[in-house]
Amino acid sequence: MAEKICAVAVDAATYAIDKLYSYRVPDELREQVQIGTRVLVPFGFGNKRAEAVVLAFRQDDGGYRLKPVVEVLDDEPVLSAGQLRLAAWMRERLYCTYFDCVHAILPAGLWFRRQETYTLAPQADPAALHTREGEAGAVLALFDQPGQTLAAAEIRQRLGGKSVTRVLDALTGEGILLYHSNTVQKTGDKTEKMLALDMEAGEAMAHISRRSPARMDVVSVLADGGWMSWKELTYMTGVSDAALRDMVKKGLLRVRQEERLRTPDFSAVPPAAPAVLSTAQQQVYDGLSALLDENAARAALLFGVTGSGKTQIYLELIDRALQQGKGAILLVPEIGLTPQMLRQFAARFGDQVAVLHSALSAGERYDSYKKIRSGRGRVVIGTRSAVFAPVARLGVIILDEEQDSAYRSEQNPRYHARDVAKYRAAQEKALLVLGSATPSVETYYGARQGKYPVFTLGERFLGAGLPDVAIADLRGQAREGRPGVIGSQLEQELADTLARGRQAILFLNRRGNSRVIGCALCGWVPECPSCSTNLTYHSASGRAMCHYCGASVKITGACPVCGGTHLFTETPGTQKVEQELHEKFPDARVLRMDADTMHTKGAHEKLFAAFAKGEADILLGTQMVTKGLDFENVTLVGVLDADQSLYAQDYRARERTFALITQVVGRAGRRFDTGRAVIQTYSPSHPVILAAARQDYERFFEQEIQTRQALRCPPVCSLTLLTAVGEIEQQVLQSLLALKTRLQSLMEGQYADVKAPVLGPAAAQVVRVMGRYRYHLTMRADSTPRWRALIAGVIREFLQDSKNRGVTVFAEEDPDL
Repeated sequence: MAEKICAVAVDAATYAIDKLYSYRVPDELREQVQIGTRVLVPFGFGNKRAEAVVLAFRQDDGGYRLKPVVEVLDDEPVLSAGQLRLAAWMRERLYCTYFDCVHAILPAGLWFRRQETYTLAPQADPAALHTREGEAGAVLALFDQPGQTLAAAEIRQRLGGKSVTRVLDALTGEGILLYHSNTVQKTGDKTEKMLALDMEAGEAMAHISRRSPARMDVVSVLADGGWMSWKELTYMTGVSDAALRDMVKKGLLRVRQEERLRTPDFSAVPPAAPAVLSTAQQQVYDGLSALLDENAARAALLFGVTGSGKTQIYLELIDRALQQGKGAILLVPEIGLTPQMLRQFAARFGDQVAVLHSALSAGERYDSYKKIRSGRGRVVIGTRSAVFAPVARLGVIILDEEQDSAYRSEQNPRYHARDVAKYRAAQEKALLVLGSATPSVETYYGARQGKYPVFTLGERFLGAGLPDVAIADLRGQAREGRPGVIGSQLEQELADTLARGRQAILFLNRRGNSRVIGCALCGWVPECPSCSTNLTYHSASGRAMCHYCGASVKITGACPVCGGTHLFTETPGTQKVEQELHEKFPDARVLRMDADTMHTKGAHEKLFAAFAKGEADILLGTQMVTKGLDFENVTLVGVLDADQSLYAQDYRARERTFALITQVVGRAGRRFDTGRAVIQTYSPSHPVILAAARQDYERFFEQEIQTRQALRCPPVCSLTLLTAVGEIEQQVLQSLLALKTRLQSLMEGQYADVKAPVLGPAAAQVVRVMGRYRYHLTMRADSTPRWRALIAGVIREFLQDSKNRGVTVFAEEDPDL
């Protein structure tokens, strides 16, 4: 029988050496090793055990003596053929390893923890073994008797940290040591003990003493032949655990383990009937459902103003997909939007809904994944990573607020959920709906180019009007010497809103008390020791904290340099505004929503529920409050610092500012009252501020696309960013300059067909983070296979060059700078 050879992607392989490695499949593992299963293989010169995933089988060319697969980790494949194709597609475009992509696709609970051990074989003769010399003798000297087990880490430690994997493998091959990987899945299945009678109820009663009424109650409860959980039985009858164990031992009861999914229980959510769509909504729905019925890869932009009822269309579209036996994925940008979405979708689709986002525990995500894969979860709602959900017969993918930067991953693989959704829609012949009140410039540009149709909702649902927007010029407040963040116009509007018993939302995209705190006498300002940024003062904890690495110092009220007590604060954050609100409106109930208050599980849902019930008058928050929220009693929205992101060093700064202001202004007056919005700014005549105040996306787009064309930025031209990171600044710069020279040389010769200017090195916006300096090169070129081959080649070459040791480099396409 010919040897079976498998090609695997190895977890331990860095990007510089990432490829498919061939391994021999031992005869005893032939049936278990399948494409999509994970295996344990020896890797590298030291033969260290590494996880790998089987991607293909190969013919044995007889050219090399291959290492064998050590162990199969899965009973069945965990990756389908479609998921493997997706991983290969991501690897080719995102400059990362196969295993990076597999890690992104699979939930955390499916991964393993391993503690390798070696056992001295029972038949081994200790006296004879202790005569061995060299490294083998040193290893065997650690074992006192046959059957003794030592952890691999302990063996290395006792031998001075020296790697002895080769010796251990040799001794295992001789049968002297027995190897155990002790690989277990990080998250197991949750089960519950269930009990039932193992005989007729009358017969069981005859075996129970009348002095045991609790046991008799157990028999009575189970007399109908059904099963009940151990926990419920003890609660209902008062019987002890010891008594139940005794009844099982005597054969009165039988026990089994029943799986319990750690997923949300939607049984308490009252069912909801389909909503009646308005004429405009019906027209949009008819157009989108026609695309869905084509059973072909299609995409469309749903461009609807805030409050126009896009969610109702999503519900109807998903319902149609379910009627056709298909599944659906709905992506939202923020975890905070998930609870509100969940209530609406659970009321419509019940237990068919599954949830995937990072706030779930590993066990909850693992069980949601199982629910989806088994076909029970046909409607998936989640954040960015939910785009990988293994939905059977995927019919529709919806990206709500598709313009949001949260859909881009900042860790390897640096994917954008929109791009992955496009690929999945193309592969599975599904409909992709991109929904937004402020579409990304790239998406709207594509629609203008005729790549996909646009469906528009230009009016709010039930005829509610867009809010009246006032632009408050803060320059006058500064001239008057008025303290605080809340200007006179916004203060008056807040007073009127509270007097009428209505609610308000205030937006400031800066958490903490003050961005800067310092000494007015000597000029001391606390700086992060590891990052090139000042520390942000948090009054709630009395500390100044770095928002990049978490470093903090205690603020005592006295300057640590000169001892002065005259400390100043500048650039206020949400904590400072909360204090100001309590001073100006002492009777108002204020809820603050930012990263400092939303770190506990379920915090988003509790806060939204409290605000919806009217338990607070003002909701103050960062960008968490700008999208997707729908509170009928909110009639006022205030944007406290509209200029904050407007002048950032990023070609998307204007777009991001317009989207944030437009989205948060749209939270006001979403029912029958005409809402009010106040935009506080030092640039009242800026085109972006004026367009946002008018909710005029078309005007903004026309101005922005002209700027992008002049700057040659996306979507007019693709950008590729090569970033180098290292602890020694000069080494980072020198390495990046050498990389630039190499790129220019290749584009003069072998890659002359993809020539592009190379700009830089330039410092990142925050050049030093956690003690590591960051500089980058920027190139404008179309993302073609030829261009990606050039970038991938120079990165691998860079990482393999010993002169660059201590410096890493990675690439991103069209990044958020």
